[in-house]
Amino acid sequence: MSADERTWTEWFTSHLLSVPYQLQHMRELAETTVAAQDTSAVKVAGGTEQARLPYRVDPADDADLLYVTLVLFGREVAEKVGGASPRTLRERMWQGRDEPQGLPVSSPREAFSLASEIAVWLRSITHELEWRTAAGELGDSPTDLVRVIRKMRGRYPRAEPKFRAYRPRPCPRCEERTVRPLWGADGLAGAKCDTCGQRWEKKPA
Repeated sequence: MSADERTWTEWFTSHLLSVPYQLQHMRELAETTVAAQDTSAVKVAGGTEQARLPYRVDPADDADLLYVTLVLFGREVAEKVGGASPRTLRERMWQGRDEPQGLPVSSPREAFSLASEIAVWLRSITHELEWRTAAGELGDSPTDLVRVIRKMRGRYPRAEPKFRAYRPRPCPRCEERTVRPLWGADGLAGAKCDTCGQRWEKKPA
């Protein structure tokens, strides 16, 4: 199945489920002191000398932007569909006067967990999101969210095994070349055939 043949739900879900991993990666970059030493020096207010910040500003700010985009989209969806929604849409964020400004003080792993709560909930209602999008109820919000996700993927690519970029492998069951890798919090978790649904789990080392 090519990218052009995917349904809206498959297209949206594939981007949505990458958000927790992307946020964790960006927060790890922000907190890596070795990387921070490689950034350009900045002037501290009131000082005359160049000083280095204790973290990388760009991935920290961009992680806030990605998280806020996810939260605001989730809030819009919650208003449309009603019912229960994740508490993370109302709590656990850096809150400005009117709107959220970014992630709360959190570790990379905590950022992963916060985004996962929202992503898993949105995934559970993707079919409803699809018809509401088709009906124009969500406007450009889904496309805007995906655009930010793709932008952050390109700006902060995650280090993953190179074979992910190769063309899909042939499936020994259905013989279609649609076997793709599955990724977990610790890297490669297994593989799945998009044609017949056959799955393979990575064996423990």
